[in-house]
Amino acid sequence: MLVLEQYGVRLRRMTAEDAELVRYWRNQSDIANFMEYRNYITPAAQVAWFASINNKNNYYFIIEFEGRRIGLINAKDYNDEAGFGEGGIFIWDKDYIGSLAAVFSSLCLLNFLLVKINVCRKSRVRILKTNERAIQYNKMLGYKLLPGQEDVLNQLYELDLDDYLMAGKKLNKAAEVLSDTGPELRYDGDPDDTLDPRINELLIHKSL
Repeated sequence: MLVLEQYGVRLRRMTAEDAELVRYWRNQSDIANFMEYRNYITPAAQVAWFASINNKNNYYFIIEFEGRRIGLINAKDYNDEAGFGEGGIFIWDKDYIGSLAAVFSSLCLLNFLLVKINVCRKSRVRILKTNERAIQYNKMLGYKLLPGQEDVLNQLYELDLDDYLMAGKKLNKAAEVLSDTGPELRYDGDPDDTLDPRINELLIHKSL
């Protein structure tokens, strides 16, 4: 199981055992209302969904912070030819909504995928036009609205590596000051066929 740690957050790759927990929170109205897909998710649908994303092109992580499982963050549908994947995050623990935990989690994942292993040079996110908090959050990370998306309900934003290196430099510096654990990005796990070969190669020489 792939595990990433930085700034006090622990990102543990989602397993089949986590599927029901994620389904429960994803079905809550205060989370579903910010998603494009708002229908009730059944246990069977969740099992089928997990089977479809448990592969080397999709990375869903349970966010663990201060000993609690507080949310989910992902990089999905990675396309090697296009050079980007699509990100997403939601925090279900109300004690951490609007906290630094989401920022620390995003930095940890972006630092790993874009900088450490350079799997892709871009990241994309889809945000409902009405979700002003998420729009401001992603702009802070360096995401920019793509042309032609101004009147789309579920808008597409893109983060270029160069833009992240610029915005991320400031954010990582601030995270280093605000967290109690230091800036080191750590990773652990055993190589397997659900991971990108570049991640497997890194895990062979893991540092955690």
